[in-house]
Amino acid sequence: MEEAELTQKVEQYASLFLTPDEICLLCDLDPVQLRREIRLGRSPLARAYQKGKLSSMLEIRRLTVEFAKKGSPQAEILCKEYIEKMESNE
Repeated sequence: MEEAELTQKVEQYASLFLTPDEICLLCDLDPVQLRREIRLGRSPLARAYQKGKLSSMLEIRRLTVEFAKKGSPQAEILCKEYIEKMESNE
């Protein structure tokens, strides 16, 4: 599998919240090496993993905010937590 195809697969699988071990099995990668790359965050594979994971998290948060605006108590609680996390990171 060429590098571009591999990074695309890693991003796709991470967007489905597969674990690094599961991704490694599907992509025939070394789990220790992938975890090291994810921790360091500099390689194309690490960026693909983070981008895939974050793209799904973004969509989930978008839906959570929509539900909160419509009055969902659970969504409102989650949004409050998101805001607190955001402010603590500023």
